[in-house]
Amino acid sequence: MQPELRCKVTYASTTVSLQTHIVVDPYSVPETDIEGRFRFKAVMVGKPGKIDYIKLYAYLQRDGGDIPVHQASYTGPFAYSPQVYKLTPDNLLYAGELERILQYACDLYNPPQ
Repeated sequence: MQPELRCKVTYASTTVSLQTHIVVDPYSVPETDIEGRFRFKAVMVGKPGKIDYIKLYAYLQRDGGDIPVHQASYTGPFAYSPQVYKLTPDNLLYAGELERILQYACDLYNPPQ
């Protein structure tokens, strides 16, 4: 089994569940639209069986282009565990003139090799 990052992202009454696996190229990971207000991107870079780093990004969607409002970086070493464990706390992001709220939390499954 390979590592898997699982994030739940909520805006208004919509919750989106994202699952991310290890990639070599972080630019190949697409952003996920969250109700036309935000975009969220979770990137886990490494090699099979070894996570180098995890980065989480949030963007506020605007007519003139997306505005980055949040980046969280996690560097190894990451604990191996047969259980899923909480990587991030519950995060609340406030953005835009109306201070819209995006909430997210991510868990990591990093099984022993």
